[in-house]
Amino acid sequence: MLSRRQLLGGLLVSGVAGCASDQNSIFNLFSKTITSKGPSVGGYPLSAAQIHDIPYATLGVRIASNPRAVIVLATVEGRMLQWVSADRVTFVTQDGRLLRTHGLPRDLVATRWLPTPDEDPLRAFAQTGVLPSRGVYREIDLGHADEHGIAVESHFEAGKDETIVIQGREHATRRIDEIAIMRAWRWETRNSFWVDPQSGQVWRSVQQYCPEMPPIEFEVLKPAAV
Repeated sequence: MLSRRQLLGGLLVSGVAGCASDQNSIFNLFSKTITSKGPSVGGYPLSAAQIHDIPYATLGVRIASNPRAVIVLATVEGRMLQWVSADRVTFVTQDGRLLRTHGLPRDLVATRWLPTPDEDPLRAFAQTGVLPSRGVYREIDLGHADEHGIAVESHFEAGKDETIVIQGREHATRRIDEIAIMRAWRWETRNSFWVDPQSGQVWRSVQQYCPEMPPIEFEVLKPAAV
C-alpha cells in the first residue's frame, strides 16, 4: 500500500507542478491536482472506482465555480482532520466545520468557539438533533496581525430533509443553514451543511469565512474512520 507521502508525490507528478503567484493561478493549480484517465462522476477528475481505490479517506473540494478537486486525509488528531491536496493546499476540519486552511490566497488561521472551544452547534446537532435558538459566537484569525480575533455571530436554521447524491450514492440528510455575521467587516454570509440526522456525518457543506474568499464546497467522498 502506498503511503500518503508516496500517494501525494505521485499526484504531484500526474497533476501539475510549480507555484502560483496570484489568486487565479492558485485556484487553477488546485483544480488540477488530480487528473483522470477515465470518465468522471459529479464533475470530479476521478471516477467513483478510482476514488474507491485510493487507500485513504478522501474529500471533494470546489472553490467558487472552479473545477472540483479530490484531496486526501493526511493526519487525524482526535476529531480534527487535516486534508492535503497534491499541491500542498491544506484544509483542517472538525465535525464538518472548516477550522483552518493553508496555501490559499486568504488563509483561515484559527477558529475558537466561545465560551469553550467545543461549542460548535453542528456537533450538538449530531448528538441531540437540536440547534440553538439564539446566536452563538466564535472568533477567527486570518493571516494579517490586525485580523486576529474577528468576532463571528452565528444563527442556525434547520431546513428540510434532502436526499443528496455524491459519486452516484444517495445520502439522506437534513440541511442546516448558518447565517454568519461579522460586524467588524459589515458583512455576513450563509453557510450550509447537509447532515445525516442519524450518524451526524456532514456529507456536504458550502462554507465562506471572509469576503475576499469565495464559498468553498466540500463533499465527503470516502469518510474518515474516526
